[in-house]
Amino acid sequence: MVIIPDLILILALIIYLVLVRIKKVRFRLTALALWLGIVLLVDTIITYSKIDLGAFFTFMLVMVLGSWLVSYLVIRKDKRRLLTGYIVNLGIVITIGYLVILCVSFTTPLPILLSLIIGIMSFVLLSFGGYALIIYLLWNARIVLKKESRTLGNMLTLLLGLAFLTLILFQHFLLKAGSVFAYLYMVIVIFLIYYFFSFMTILTSSLLFNHIKPKFNQDYLIVLGSGLLNGETVTPLLAGRIDAALAFAKEQQARTGKQPLLIMSGGQGRDEKMPEAVAMANYALSQGVPKAEIITEENSKTTQQNLQFSKALMDERSQGKPYQSAFVSNDYHIFRAGLFAKKVGLNSDGIGSRTARYFLPNAFIREFVAIILMHKKRHIAFTVLLLIVIAAIIVINVKFAG
Repeated sequence: MVIIPDLILILALIIYLVLVRIKKVRFRLTALALWLGIVLLVDTIITYSKIDLGAFFTFMLVMVLGSWLVSYLVIRKDKRRLLTGYIVNLGIVITIGYLVILCVSFTTPLPILLSLIIGIMSFVLLSFGGYALIIYLLWNARIVLKKESRTLGNMLTLLLGLAFLTLILFQHFLLKAGSVFAYLYMVIVIFLIYYFFSFMTILTSSLLFNHIKPKFNQDYLIVLGSGLLNGETVTPLLAGRIDAALAFAKEQQARTGKQPLLIMSGGQGRDEKMPEAVAMANYALSQGVPKAEIITEENSKTTQQNLQFSKALMDERSQGKPYQSAFVSNDYHIFRAGLFAKKVGLNSDGIGSRTARYFLPNAFIREFVAIILMHKKRHIAFTVLLLIVIAAIIVINVKFAG
């Protein structure tokens, strides 16, 4: 067994993680992806020189390279698509399968170690993941209800945790032989599996969208509005968005000398004393931003209108000349905002501001539901097809059983 190359690779990973821990370097998914790519390359060369694994080995290698090449091309063309999540998740599955093939050869230790880690994680998730998820959801709900208002949007983790707990407690009753509830349980489980994979697709797409930052060549930064405190003051959440825009603008100016204009986008709600854009502009002015660098868009009521009306302002100012723009919102929200940007024909990237960790589960569940509803025709069609197939299976089973 060839050990030295893998020991060097393991040592390199440990050093990188230590540097991240002591905050000498920033954690980047691309760094881990590069490390894994080098692992696969090195161990493939060693394995190929020692053992002939035949056509299947070559086929899987081509599949790995092909899946990541397609992922790169899809992301490069337009990362504001759910296709990104599908392709990347497929690439992850194919890569894991390839690691297992390298592991079977017993030529190098690192694939064995990685396969063992993946196997243990999978076993733990399949055996105890459901219980751990319920505990986490209920624990998170307790924190959210202590720190936030008790609205329906802030109770999603509580409701989801209780729903999963109810399903587990009554599963033995539902699976009772000959009971119609057994079929009901089967339907529920199938839909849970379907929406789990939909959730993972949206999660991967969102993580990639957040991780791949816009270039420092922006002419405009669109800050998406949200509700005001007491009808006239920006909330901490909205202030975080403006701060993220100011930080990006400052870094771009330092790197390139180019100062982007800030578009504060948000209309006036029924319970607000002024348009959100005006309150946002006032906050930016208080942070030392010159008035000449701020534009207000004061008519939008939704995220789609934020982007649509801001695009109209930029189109008018540019007078047909090309321009670069990015929008700013909370990290959990920018992927859906990117879908809206694509919908209104705005070629704009996203900058995410940090959100309190305890709030992320509720926030992302809301985003997941909203994105599902954006593509409701597709999901309704699949649901109807799935119900027809399940009904046919039940009828056939009852007929033959009788």
